[in-house]
Amino acid sequence: MKYCVVYGSPRKKNTYHAVQIVKERLTALGPAEFTEFYLPQDLPKFCTGCFTCIMKDEALCPHREYTESIERAMLEADGLIFSSPVYVMEVAAPMKNMLDHFGYLFMPHRPHKEMFRKSALVVSTTAGAGTKYAMDAIARSLSYWGVSHIFRCGFAMQAADFNGMKKENRSKAEQSLRQAADRLYESLKKGSPPTIRTRGMFFVMKKMVLNIANNPPDRAYWKEQGWDRGEKPWNQAKGKQE
Repeated sequence: MKYCVVYGSPRKKNTYHAVQIVKERLTALGPAEFTEFYLPQDLPKFCTGCFTCIMKDEALCPHREYTESIERAMLEADGLIFSSPVYVMEVAAPMKNMLDHFGYLFMPHRPHKEMFRKSALVVSTTAGAGTKYAMDAIARSLSYWGVSHIFRCGFAMQAADFNGMKKENRSKAEQSLRQAADRLYESLKKGSPPTIRTRGMFFVMKKMVLNIANNPPDRAYWKEQGWDRGEKPWNQAKGKQE
């Protein structure tokens, strides 16, 4: 299995350590290849909201030298692993910035068919509270990209780091991370198809792109994919994998 891992913070501490537990478990389950990105190092420029990617072409993004390699790795991977610590009850800014850069992947714009056959895991840690908010921010973008099966593992450490956790709490956290890795692996192994929710969202966006919205690049893209003629991205992606 190929995995694309994105770390939403430059700190190689608690959330980073949590992802290492996930990686160890995935490696134990089967051959695993990881392509990793560290934010903000691998995407140091902030999205300026110029709308060039949406209204013209993502290749014209002023930060394409950074986003292109991340996008390629995500498309080539079987599974996605996104992680972020909680900063003031929210996702860390470097991760939010990365998600902002990929707004054109949203279904009402130019989603990639490969995303509809992927599964993802979102990991977050905090000393106190807020992992739900951080994970929600990431999962929301993944969902709009077409990823149906999004697993989550977030927990409050009640300590500054893993070594400071109570033994019982640390054991539970590590077990939950391994179980999350199991769920991700099994989903990828089964090749789980998109959920009804994702399919329904696609058909709603299809009507909007082709009949309501007036953005020529989006409409042209959908027609190039054959989606205006009844083709479905999850079937196209499945055929490519097979």
